[in-house]
Amino acid sequence: MRIEQYIVDVRRQHTGETLREARLRLTELRDWSEPVPAAKDSDQARLESYLLHALGQGQGVSPLGVSEVIPSANQLVLRLESPEPFSSLLGLLPYKDRRRSRHGVLDLRAYAGRQGIELALGRTAAGRVLILGPEGCDLTTILDAHRTAVEEQRYEPLWTKDTSHGPMPPQRRSTRTTSKTAKPVDPHTVRPHLASGLLRRLHLWPSLTTGSTVTFTSQAHNSGLNWTVQHGVPRQRPLHDDRVAIALAEAVAGPGLVVDADGHECDEQQCVQTFTSGQLTVRTIYTDNPRPAQRPGRARANVLSTFLSEAQPPASGAGRSPGGHVLQLVDPWGDDRLDAAKQLAAVWAQQELRTLVLRVDSSRNRRGESGSWERARLTGGPGAMFTGYADFLHGHLESELDRARREFDHIIMMKRQWTDLPLAGLSPLADDHVIITGGDFDRTTRSTSIRDGELRRTTIPLTSSESAVAWLNRHLARIPFAEVPLTGLVLWCAHDERGPDTFDAAVDVELARHGMPVLGRLPRAPRRSPHRTVLDCLPDQRRVFETRQAMQIRSSLGPPRENAEVFLAALREYAEC
Repeated sequence: MRIEQYIVDVRRQHTGETLREARLRLTELRDWSEPVPAAKDSDQARLESYLLHALGQGQGVSPLGVSEVIPSANQLVLRLESPEPFSSLLGLLPYKDRRRSRHGVLDLRAYAGRQGIELALGRTAAGRVLILGPEGCDLTTILDAHRTAVEEQRYEPLWTKDTSHGPMPPQRRSTRTTSKTAKPVDPHTVRPHLASGLLRRLHLWPSLTTGSTVTFTSQAHNSGLNWTVQHGVPRQRPLHDDRVAIALAEAVAGPGLVVDADGHECDEQQCVQTFTSGQLTVRTIYTDNPRPAQRPGRARANVLSTFLSEAQPPASGAGRSPGGHVLQLVDPWGDDRLDAAKQLAAVWAQQELRTLVLRVDSSRNRRGESGSWERARLTGGPGAMFTGYADFLHGHLESELDRARREFDHIIMMKRQWTDLPLAGLSPLADDHVIITGGDFDRTTRSTSIRDGELRRTTIPLTSSESAVAWLNRHLARIPFAEVPLTGLVLWCAHDERGPDTFDAAVDVELARHGMPVLGRLPRAPRRSPHRTVLDCLPDQRRVFETRQAMQIRSSLGPPRENAEVFLAALREYAEC
């Protein structure tokens, strides 16, 4: 299956979108590192937490009566299958009673838009949700009827679009408050992204088990909310399903929750799994669905049969030989070439290889993350693409690389903070060292002189040999390529380039004569454009070119651990000079 179709299916099995709409929205994303976008603003996540709490007990053919979820970073669209779920949301709307007491979510506004009912949360309306009703149902009528009922009780609605939020509360000089005067904290403001992630992936549960039901409840805990998902499955299905933990722990398509080590308990009546230190509990029970799901159409059946088929994270390298290859990408000016590393890793992962993009740094703020890997893209096959971080100053880089060699086929390492000491940027722990830099070869040079009192500028054509020497002096002035054995060069090219012309090919030959062969070229995205890989949305021609170049680069690499001692000796000799 092509990666485009696989990503579309994965998104649809979480959101319930139509095939056409899912394709269009995926092409609008910067990349496919997050097929189901997370809420960007805290008010957006908080609004979705309120909605999940209000809709959590709903029933229907679709989960909670929501037939389609359309997530984006700054908005969420919910398409309802009937008016009943919308009626359960009316209790969130704020109003003022006859005693001037306020009820509901005070900074929530609701009004009729061109397509449906728009909900806005916060003073700047940073949280936005669009509610769409079923065909032929006008949700505006229900909202107007609710307003009339509130006004008949001589209450004042506070959810209209023109209702002011009131002045900001004054800042207190003293931060000390007693339990009697402290204002209670709204639990939906504490870690609301968990509920947001569940609502945005509402259709995950029927994708796991056809004909199942799901409800959501919350309990206050440590100023926040712990959520419980009750997943009802037909009696002919087993209670335990490994895919529940796989989907919820997935960091790309899923919410990326952590499975609790001692949070799994199954018996004949139920299967209970907990995640993220008990913040989420999934309870699977047998139930009779009063509204069994209709037999899925052809497109939906394809989604149900193509659940996440990703290679799972290795268990401490068990069963793998210690033969992983470490490639270090080096930028002449010490920059972090994460984009180039991801391009190579994506191609190799698509060729059924396990790849890791490893950032090596010395940041004290990230000391606890050293040696941890996280999935970066979906591949839909046995290949995998992960990213990781290692601390070479405060951590144990050599042991972490040894573990990575046991778990991955290729480790692409990038080491930062070496601009003042170029030698410190070349790691003897790597098997190959490749320079990544621009591939713009000069074809002419200019000379300026004064003759007879006049300024004269002359353009002089360069041969391929002269252009190669000029390029080396300009780009590799800080790299001791003549003293330390380096594997070669990977050059940036224009995003629409499909290979070197005659002049560039001649310069490549001259660079190889100077000991720096050009292993391949990678297309660079235009400025301010998303930098995509072959595991993202790419034109077919660029996908083919990028794949060919990355495999050509891989074929130029040497065996793992073959020349480590020789490279280290060369570094020491150069340092002593």
